[in-house]
Formats: sequence, structure tokens, C-alpha cells
Amino acid sequence: MIDGTLCQLARNGARAGGHAPLATAVVEFRHGPMRVYVREHPFGLLPGLPNLYCLDGGFRLQWMAEWPNPADPCVAIIGEEGHELITRSANGAVVRIDSGSGKLVRVDHPMAAAV
Repeated sequence: MIDGTLCQLARNGARAGGHAPLATAVVEFRHGPMRVYVREHPFGLLPGLPNLYCLDGGFRLQWMAEWPNPADPCVAIIGEEGHELITRSANGAVVRIDSGSGKLVRVDHPMAAAV
């Protein structure tokens, strides 16, 4: 990343390509098989647009995540399990997204602490 933009570098270190953020800045990315998962800072995105999406190897948009709650944005890309992308929301929910389509698979809400 250079100044919030995801960049591809050539062997000589020169910039070979890149992906400008949809809104403010790319804050996290993770390589998957033939794809890159991207999490942007949620500030500046239009209401209802998720801050998690997937690009192919040429940095073309493949999908935007079907996010369960626009008021509770993605704060971390945890990893992949099979065909699911595992992420975490600001409120601590573990959100599972189909890695091929971006469709919501499941949301696991954190358990409230026992008193």
C-alpha cells in the first residue's frame, strides 16, 4: 500500500498497477486464491455500502460483501476457512462471507459476559 492505495510492483520495484480506494483509504488487504480481499476505512463510503470487497488478480472488482449491518462495519479480515472469508465487525461479531460470491453465510455474535 502506498498512501492508502493498493499497488502492484514490477520486479524492478516500479509501480505496475494499482487500485484506488472506493472512498477514503485501503486499511487492510489479504491475498486469497486468485483474488485480493480489501477492507477500506468506512469513513466516506456512501450509506449502505460495505467496506469489504474482493478484487481479482488484475485489481478488478469481483464483489462487495453482503454485510449484515451497515452501522457495524468490518474491522478485521481474519482469514479463510474452506470457501468462507472470516471477518470481524466493530461490535465483535464474526461474519462469514462466501469467498467466491461475497454472499453472507453466517454471523456469530459474541456472547455477553456472564455476571
